[in-house]
Amino acid sequence: MLRKITIAAITVVMAVCAGCESQAQSKRAARQRWDKTTARVKLALAQQQYTSGNYERAVKAVQDCLNTDPNNAAARRLYGKLLLGNGRRDEAIGQLSLSLELDEKLHESWYWLGVAAEESRDYEKAHEHYNTALSLEPTNVDYILAVADVQIARNNYSQAVELLTRKMSALPRDVSLKVALAELMLRIGKNERAIELYKQAMLMTGDDSNIAESLGFCLIFSGKWDEAAEIFDRLFEQCEDEHKKKLYLQVTALCSMNSAQYGRAVNCYNQLSIDDRDNAEIWVKMGQAILGTGAANRALMCGRKALTLQPGCSDAIVLIGCAQYAGGDYKAALASFEKIAADRENAHLSLLMRARCYEQLGQSGKAERAYKRAREINPHSELGDFIAKAKSVRAR
Repeated sequence: MLRKITIAAITVVMAVCAGCESQAQSKRAARQRWDKTTARVKLALAQQQYTSGNYERAVKAVQDCLNTDPNNAAARRLYGKLLLGNGRRDEAIGQLSLSLELDEKLHESWYWLGVAAEESRDYEKAHEHYNTALSLEPTNVDYILAVADVQIARNNYSQAVELLTRKMSALPRDVSLKVALAELMLRIGKNERAIELYKQAMLMTGDDSNIAESLGFCLIFSGKWDEAAEIFDRLFEQCEDEHKKKLYLQVTALCSMNSAQYGRAVNCYNQLSIDDRDNAEIWVKMGQAILGTGAANRALMCGRKALTLQPGCSDAIVLIGCAQYAGGDYKAALASFEKIAADRENAHLSLLMRARCYEQLGQSGKAERAYKRAREINPHSELGDFIAKAKSVRAR
């Protein structure tokens, strides 16, 4: 009887203990669920702070999240990004690696490990990490561009071209891929293809100013000055930033001069001179543009203005001499070009132009001697060859 009572008592105690243990487990499970829920809220807050650029608050929020849930892979990833942004690369790599131990398919962690490796110029490791991220997210444009950038850094241009071309075909509406391929084409000297891609990108974006600017410079590198002038003129009209407007105006003027659109160049330099009237260089360039339109007297005035602002300016003297020559005042032009005879940069031009002045003044002997000295100084001068051909034509 006593034995039965004892067994019954033990059974009751065990049942009570089991109930207590079950209740404790339930409490622990509930606490874990609560911690994970709280961690998700804190992580969302941290992500919001990160996106808003409040990095200090983001760090605090993500640390709170990890204190609550140390095994939150996404929080480890975000913490790694924040540490990397603060220049704490080794700690960042540690956090990102921990996130991948918790979830190896976190493609963004692989990407940021690639960023860390690229910062330390370990391009091989960066390429490996970026490729892993891309294999997990094949259509992520940031990952595509990252892989291409590292390939370029390793001088694997053909691989980068192949990747960008293939991905551009898969994502035909993505502008950034076209721009990246255009930049690469320009870099490897395939300017025509670069221009084509930039134009396609502009059609897709409605004349994006950054793309238009890149296209404009690409056109300049390709010697297509007239098209470049149109691009930069349009950028000038659309731009609201005064500093950039001035830059666009200067480039438009340069392109206009090189494409013989002298009237447009004059307008550009006129506008530039409004806020910079004491700049001798602008007056010289304006005078050169005016001379291109055939207005020798106005060009002469610009040259004299520049020389007043900067006495001894050889470019201003050249402009004055050319304007005098174009206006038929050969003696005055001769005197002007004699002033720059000792100038190393302009000595050859001085001799050529003096030779032409002597010709116009009927002093053929002096003209021949000047031509001879000019050829001795620079036997491969394009200007000298041009003048020699012109003389030959006139002689016939």
